[in-house]
Amino acid sequence: MTQERIRVQLDFPLEQVTQPIIYHLVVDYHLIPNIRRAQIDAHTGGMMVLELEGTQADLEAGIAYLRGLNIEVTDVGSGASWTI
Repeated sequence: MTQERIRVQLDFPLEQVTQPIIYHLVVDYHLIPNIRRAQIDAHTGGMMVLELEGTQADLEAGIAYLRGLNIEVTDVGSGASWTI
């Protein structure tokens, strides 16, 4: 299967800041994350820019997981050939 790479910004609600979200992207969705920037605060929420690498199906499932946690996911110019 072809590996793709996307770059996304995640905006975390306060209740998700302490959760092992990156762990689940790796273990459950087989994605390879590269944290490009992050600002996390246990009192206000957080923001993270990630490059994620994986198959299109795994990327789609991982993005759906994040959105299911009420994490806003925005494409930041990854050049993905499909809509995030």
